[in-house]
Amino acid sequence: MRLIGSLLFIAVLLSCQSAPAPQEQPAPPPPQPAEPQVIIIPEEIEEIIEITEILEIEEYVETVEVSEELYQTTMAELQVLIGELNGIIRARNYPAWVGYLSEAYYARMNTREFLEERTDELFRRDQIVAAAMGRTAQRRVLRTSRDYFEHIVIPSRSNDRVDDIAFITDNQVRAYTIDNRGNLLILYDLELIGGNWRIVN
Repeated sequence: MRLIGSLLFIAVLLSCQSAPAPQEQPAPPPPQPAEPQVIIIPEEIEEIIEITEILEIEEYVETVEVSEELYQTTMAELQVLIGELNGIIRARNYPAWVGYLSEAYYARMNTREFLEERTDELFRRDQIVAAAMGRTAQRRVLRTSRDYFEHIVIPSRSNDRVDDIAFITDNQVRAYTIDNRGNLLILYDLELIGGNWRIVN
């Protein structure tokens, strides 16, 4: 009996020693961060957006003749002003932006009629973009001039450029930019108020 017990003990001991040691499973690789989705808007869509957002194709307006010196001086002043505005808009600095508006324009900008018209323009632009992307546009309602600044001015007016100007009166100027198709677009109507150029439309 003692011999049989010893043999059983040895057999159990050998079986335990021959069992392979469990192998550690390698840790799963860390999940890779998802790459940001880049939406590319075709150039022709961008141009349509630019026009429908805020710029208007030039229409006939009566102008006055001024000296070449006054034209060049005013052109230089407005190019500097628009450059300053671009930086303010890129910084999303609403109070500073308001400082470049005439009081009358700022008051009109906060009227229901103005905001409803701009809401319609914004929705048309969003529909164009959504259609190009195969999506459905959601209507965004502008209720204040700050909404107008956030949703229309910031996306479209941070890289403006003055390509030409026309004097409507001695102290009122219309500034133009030229798009990629050569269209002359109205950038701003400005007026010299208290020695400073202010946007009046």
